Amino acid sequence: MRIEAFTEGRDPARPEANEDRFLVLPGRAYAAIDGVTSRLGTRYDDMLSGQYGAVLVRDALEARLGGGRAAPGDARALVAELTATIAAAYARHGTLDVARRDPNHRFATTLALVLEHPSEIEILLVGDSGVRIGCARDIRLDKDLDRVTANLRQAAWRALAPACPDSARREALARRVTWNGAGQDPAGLEGALDAAALAALGAEAVASSLRAMPHLPRAEVERLVGGGILGAQGGFQNDPVSPLGYSCLDGFDVAMGRVHHERLPRAGLSCVELYTDGYFRPGDGFGLEAWERAFAEVEREDPHKIGAHAGVKGSIGGMRSDDRTYVGVRWNS
Repeated sequence: MRIEAFTEGRDPARPEANEDRFLVLPGRAYAAIDGVTSRLGTRYDDMLSGQYGAVLVRDALEARLGGGRAAPGDARALVAELTATIAAAYARHGTLDVARRDPNHRFATTLALVLEHPSEIEILLVGDSGVRIGCARDIRLDKDLDRVTANLRQAAWRALAPACPDSARREALARRVTWNGAGQDPAGLEGALDAAALAALGAEAVASSLRAMPHLPRAEVERLVGGGILGAQGGFQNDPVSPLGYSCLDGFDVAMGRVHHERLPRAGLSCVELYTDGYFRPGDGFGLEAWERAFAEVEREDPHKIGAHAGVKGSIGGMRSDDRTYVGVRWNS
């Protein structure tokens, strides 16, 4: 067996700020965990909420699956256990009621998990971290919601061009638009955009999203574009009905219909690779070297993440657009 694992935060100079975590229990379990970026900057045990959630999930999985304990008969049972772990942490910090009322106060994570059994592997995905099977089949729960907020940021990037020739300032203000939405008070944008410009770029983001995803309800797209990540995204978290809904682990009911679970025969399976969404493109073969090569290619092609690899954040200078984590497992047979 060969195992490769790597994680790096968006700011390599501040490894302590990395909100990703991974778990390797050889012969038993492998996980890539992405803590959702804190929307309010709140800290728990001296960690931002996303990092704290990722640590909770990693530690709970290690305690549950390590030490010779039998794995559950169905990996989906772990969702309820991890949910209870996060809920207990809210109770310890006295934030359970406020977290129930406002998703922005939650510490949430994604989870890509592979359990290794004697004759099969079991895959569990909650949120948009992914698993690649045999360097061929990529399984990831991409969110339509992220495509809408990426469209909002693209529209903001274009609208900010005349006032922001400096790319670092342009990136900061484009993120502010994505974070607070097109309906925010323009006073927070340092004179770069007025109310009319905000309304125009918001309309552009709505129109481009509906052209690309006509199945989305216009009213929900408008709500997301108007409120942004801070003001509107939380309302879609673990929503089991809306096309903009998505799953995550946040201490409350998980939309299990948005969770991916499957079993695959172990025979003939050469490798599995788990990763978080800081990798915009998979490697051309197994191993960290291939994935880092693909990462470097994306950074050259679209560093600001406004083109083929559009996202809600771009890379500026030494700051990458997101944390990234890779875990690769290759069997000898």
